[in-house]
Amino acid sequence: QMTLVFTSVTYAIKAQRLLAARYIHTALTRSAAVTALRGCGYGLRLSDDSRLAEAVELLKSNGVSIVGTVKEP
Repeated sequence: QMTLVFTSVTYAIKAQRLLAARYIHTALTRSAAVTALRGCGYGLRLSDDSRLAEAVELLKSNGVSIVGTVKEP
């Protein structure tokens, strides 16, 4: 599954709310893959990888910066 990585839990929760409003379901995580990319970062694991591009565009258009994305097992 794909995970969006953010600098803080605040940004991750803001992103989760924006995505939920568009029925893009996520789960908050601090997995090894997220901490490898950003030591103190938080991630949102998407329940549907096919909506990754839509999620990224929605967040960017709402001013939420994403550190990166990681593929989780």
